[in-house]
Amino acid sequence: MGMLIPSGFLQPAGFVGRLLLITIGLASAAGASTITVYNVGFGRNGVSMLLNGSTTPAAEYATEILITKGGTNYIAYCLDLFTSIGLDTYDTTTGLPNSYPNGLRAAWLFENYFQLTTYAEQAVALQVAIWDVIHDGGDGLTSGNIQLDPTLEAALLPLANALVLASFGQSSMNATILYNTVISNGAPAQTLITSADAFDTPEPGTVALTAAGLASLWAFRRRIRS
Repeated sequence: MGMLIPSGFLQPAGFVGRLLLITIGLASAAGASTITVYNVGFGRNGVSMLLNGSTTPAAEYATEILITKGGTNYIAYCLDLFTSIGLDTYDTTTGLPNSYPNGLRAAWLFENYFQLTTYAEQAVALQVAIWDVIHDGGDGLTSGNIQLDPTLEAALLPLANALVLASFGQSSMNATILYNTVISNGAPAQTLITSADAFDTPEPGTVALTAAGLASLWAFRRRIRS
């Protein structure tokens, strides 16, 4: 997770300061690793949805996705409904919420609600609300490409729509986007959203090299001025 610096607390000046800020930004950028999907948590495997204008209900999995990354367990949710993921190990590239369309609003939903989930229907509501934000811009679960079947999911609709409504105008960078590819065959798998602290941290050697590079550039600039 990135460190929050109070305004005015740390403001590097001049050439070296700008380089330091650039370096901090690069250190926060996407990193590569692997994840393993080992189970599912709260949710349901037969949520009745109407997709892309169809009037024929489709039964969709809408569950928490339990993953292991770097030896730590995380809860994740699916961003892209129209791809699949299963119990497997994946090559994974991490990104910030602003690297994915409507990811900032989805990140706000995830950050504020995933730890409050205590039973299956709450997890289902959060998942379909995230799908609605990603695929329909958050127009609610009764219109657009992502809809809940109003007959079979009448009890779920108000819960899911309440989450979509709560996210209106909200955004957050406090999450991690996981872009996944199956190791065995290179096939794309679902993009997931998970906790902010699932970002890779720079290796100590990388930090040392960065510091050395900044020092060299600073010394080079001083020689030019002289």
